[in-house]
Amino acid sequence: MNDCKETDDTVDQIVRKILSSPKYRELGIPKESVEDIVKREVSRQTDIKVAEKKAREKLHQVVAPYLGDPDYRSAGTALTQIHRDDREGLKAWCLEMLRSHSSTRERLPNLELFYQTVFEFTGKPNTVLDLACGMNPFAFPWMGLEPSVRYYAFDLHTPRVNLINRFFDAWGLQPLATVTDVLVQVPQTPADVAFFFKEAHRFESRRKGSNRAFFQQLSVKWIVVTLPAENLTGRHQMRDRERMLIEKTITGLDWEISETEVGTEMIFFIRKYE
Repeated sequence: MNDCKETDDTVDQIVRKILSSPKYRELGIPKESVEDIVKREVSRQTDIKVAEKKAREKLHQVVAPYLGDPDYRSAGTALTQIHRDDREGLKAWCLEMLRSHSSTRERLPNLELFYQTVFEFTGKPNTVLDLACGMNPFAFPWMGLEPSVRYYAFDLHTPRVNLINRFFDAWGLQPLATVTDVLVQVPQTPADVAFFFKEAHRFESRRKGSNRAFFQQLSVKWIVVTLPAENLTGRHQMRDRERMLIEKTITGLDWEISETEVGTEMIFFIRKYE
């Protein structure tokens, strides 16, 4: 597989095979994401079958959080039955979305406190980047932000992104969610604040050391990074390991960093520039 054309053909063959498999064809994952993973494994392995196996394992780690998602078609139907002036009805629908995923479900007991804490550090933003956003945009009714805010949400999963945009429209926001693998295609939109919630450790697993270059390429004043203080069972503390990851990511950079906790979530406030 030393020949460039042969390597490209091998990558393309594996990518098409993966994307057409029953496990992935309904997720709408960007082809670029799969290519990125496959290329790295093909460059490391001399056996094509081993490369494909390793790529599938890595891809599963990336998309595993999507595999237990709600029925987006049913959720969309329920959303259309709520009048856009029915704020309480929309909020109840949002709560169901937030409950459907472990990452946002854990935040529910402290939802308003969480965003109050965030914006006490950063100030109320006019522009937000929600990176690898997951279900987080459905928490917008509890963020206390102005309806004029430009809220850009980026996620791998096409059905999820489509539903986020439908919700944004129903709430009166611009539909600024896009299907984007932010590790492969770093958003270049300038913003006051970037959210990067419970993803830095997964980026590290996918591509060791990737967080540093990723943070450097963001054109934002603040990066708000959260990581779990303990595992889902509460039996294992993760603070030291996660703190070390963030410190290693920004060491040597002239950025300010502060840290706090809300619930079981560590929050790191990284100030890039005035």
